[in-house]
Amino acid sequence: MRLKKISNKAIAYACVGTLAVSSLAGVNLASVKADEESGTEAEVNSYKEVSIPWMVKEYDPGTDGDYKYLAGIDLAALELTSDYKYLQLTYTGDATAFDALRFEMAGADGSLGTYWFKENPQGTIKTSDDTLVADPSEEEQTAVIDLEKLGISGADLITTIHMHDSPGNGKFTIKEAKFTNSPKEVKSISIPWMAKEYNPGEGEGYQYLAGIDLADLNVTKDYQYLQLSYTGESTSFDELRFEVVGTDKGLGTFWFKENPQGTIKTVDDTLVANPTETEQTVVIDLAKSGITNAEGIATIHMHDTKGKGAFTITDAQFTNTPLQVAKTPVEPEETTSEETTPDNNGETTPETTTEKVIADGTNDIILNGDDQGKSAMIGTYSIKKGSVEKPNYKYLGWATFKDFANESYKYLKITYTGNIKLLRFEFEGKGGEKQGPFWFDPEQATHFVTEDGSAIPLVGNNTTVVINLAKSGVDMSKYNSGVHMHCSAEDEDVNISITDAVLYGGKKSEPQPTTTAAPTTKPTTVAPTTTQAAKVSVGKTAVKSATKKKSAKKASVVLKKVKGAKGYQVKISTSKKFKSKATKTITTAKVKFVVKKLKANKKYYVKARAYKVVNKAKVYGKWSAVKQVKNK
Repeated sequence: MRLKKISNKAIAYACVGTLAVSSLAGVNLASVKADEESGTEAEVNSYKEVSIPWMVKEYDPGTDGDYKYLAGIDLAALELTSDYKYLQLTYTGDATAFDALRFEMAGADGSLGTYWFKENPQGTIKTSDDTLVADPSEEEQTAVIDLEKLGISGADLITTIHMHDSPGNGKFTIKEAKFTNSPKEVKSISIPWMAKEYNPGEGEGYQYLAGIDLADLNVTKDYQYLQLSYTGESTSFDELRFEVVGTDKGLGTFWFKENPQGTIKTVDDTLVANPTETEQTVVIDLAKSGITNAEGIATIHMHDTKGKGAFTITDAQFTNTPLQVAKTPVEPEETTSEETTPDNNGETTPETTTEKVIADGTNDIILNGDDQGKSAMIGTYSIKKGSVEKPNYKYLGWATFKDFANESYKYLKITYTGNIKLLRFEFEGKGGEKQGPFWFDPEQATHFVTEDGSAIPLVGNNTTVVINLAKSGVDMSKYNSGVHMHCSAEDEDVNISITDAVLYGGKKSEPQPTTTAAPTTKPTTVAPTTTQAAKVSVGKTAVKSATKKKSAKKASVVLKKVKGAKGYQVKISTSKKFKSKATKTITTAKVKFVVKKLKANKKYYVKARAYKVVNKAKVYGKWSAVKQVKNK
């Protein structure tokens, strides 16, 4: 992924809450504040970064000899966690400077591998777009290196980056270096003077509401979205339209309802949802609405019709990326809308259209590499063994849904043979945003749940499971472009064969004529309804005490009780990072318990997290701080 140099301003969205879902809602959510103790089920994907200032300098391999060691970049002082999966470098230099450059990634227990900036069988650095890093030039460029594509699950595993080169290829300069948790930096420009109440008044006729002057905003072409949070009367958007004016010409008038003059569209290519008393947020896609980006907008004139009701804009901002929210999805419900069709006498008769979730093969997406699959999930995959402390990782591939999938595809049926404990899928949206990974192993924080609530066999022999994507937490309304498949192997080779993979549950419209012919003069538009998703919040526990006799083989642990928790998952290990073979994982409903079968005369560490059970699936809270077991 290549980017022009951008500012370091990072906007970290923080909100939990309920999602207002509608057949016409687009990206639509209730906006509330985040709670530090909330579980992982309803948190915003915030952009985070950790800078590496001592990596910023000029590197010159010289011209003499065959090999040059450039530098060792020590990362021990950085507070890195596993969610930092990207290394972002901004650089300039000679065009050939990367021809023999390679990074040796070292971990606490040895080398994690050597990766070259050009294709090399030893290992190749890949960007988040799965391309090579672009050659340097005099112009600054930014590359986002995807650590997972190197086989490294997170930056927390890296202690040192050793930089090696060959003389004679030229110099380069790293202008900025940082680890990030997202491939794209989120930027936002607020429009505070747009946030107020608008009332067209009573009566009939036209009403000019306001002119929103944007001339003083430093808006560039990468701002492609207008994000609005709002409340109001349900009919207040019926005649609302924005007249958008550029610096030297009009750019068009765009209505909140379908209109031949121009229609405002969300990032999901839908209309903006009608206002309610509950605050909602919509992300308007300027390009889909007919405006290339926000750079050329000087003024937004707001026009309305009297008698449609008041509304309030509580927040307004231009952004460079759609709002990303991890949320508890709402299963699609049957909805009906009335349309008018001429009868034999030329009159109009209501016809009811019912959307039904089906699983009869009509709309199935078979992930076999054929027309409705393109890149297959079905296939055979092999991963060479590593160790429990350092599993070997392999990126298995990409299975695309080829733009056929939407939120109504609720089920993924897979038939497999082999060990899928370390197999996980990462879902991707059409804009490149990702959700996951989702594991088959139920011990992981984010894992798949079957339709009937049964356990997924981690070692299969022509085994078939049906995964309920909604219950698993997959948001198919957004992350419906396809899946990235990842797997690891511990102390033995892993061979997986997927012989069948089907995504199904797609909606099909079936007209059901009514028996009553109630004439009407024009089509009736049904206002979108909202369904409120359940908020799942799991508090954070703490290890109050953990003790054992030095020569004993058991330890006593006491946890802080979490209100509403069904139980607790506890890890105890001789490794402070819990990567040792001696790591034990237990599940208990008690806050006071004894862990047995430990080793005598060993130093142990313990951590825990609470969980609740929702729709037969465990929803985990955050891990507690790590506590050393005290020897008595």
